[in-house]
Amino acid sequence: MYVRIKMRMVSFAKQGSGNVSSTTPKKQSLWGRIFQVLLTWTVYFLFHPKIIYTDKTLKRRLKGKSVVFVANHTHHFDGAFAMSVLWRHKPYVLVKKSWFEKKGTGKAIGWCRSIPINLDEADGAWYETAQEIVSKGGSLLIFPEGGLARNKQINEFKPGAALLSAKTGTPIVPCAIWGPYAPVFGKRQKILVGEPIESDCPETMRPSKYARQLIAQSEQAVRGLYAQLRDKYGGCGQYND
Repeated sequence: MYVRIKMRMVSFAKQGSGNVSSTTPKKQSLWGRIFQVLLTWTVYFLFHPKIIYTDKTLKRRLKGKSVVFVANHTHHFDGAFAMSVLWRHKPYVLVKKSWFEKKGTGKAIGWCRSIPINLDEADGAWYETAQEIVSKGGSLLIFPEGGLARNKQINEFKPGAALLSAKTGTPIVPCAIWGPYAPVFGKRQKILVGEPIESDCPETMRPSKYARQLIAQSEQAVRGLYAQLRDKYGGCGQYND
């Protein structure tokens, strides 16, 4: 998922690794920030990404705003790619806890702005961490399918991101990722960023019910954005195009 780091760097960066059991996001260390910059440069070198906004004013309107980015998920590179392309917003990305336990890769993920989530059992720690981040004006990046789309279609979105949005009022920003991750000389990897979906849960409605509406709207938006990319650039092997 992330580029490998030479073992001699590990001792230097030990203080920047994340504690996967903590519900409080640690302030990113100096090495973590340096590594994140190196990762972003690597992504831009390898995949020459292009970020597209559905409205020319959207880039300005999102600047400095706390939002929850949601996107489709077909490749292990999606987290590093989207995090790098959306660098202006410094989003924390939700990552399956098992990735943190992998030798080498887990260290690299811990150096970045990331939040572990345990998908094998009820896990409220990620929600507490995410809630703290948005309360302080930060942003999140979540892949609501809960895993890679291995069946060549966008899977149903799970409501976690929308429940956070419903309870905190944080807007959801739908994004679509397109491209085969063909390095250097292949097709440019692209991400299309759509209009924010505002969150304003009525007092008469349970947040969980409102969240189901929000996530359905978000899923529909992501599907529509991907369709726009497919119509413009053609199929790229991600789905049954």
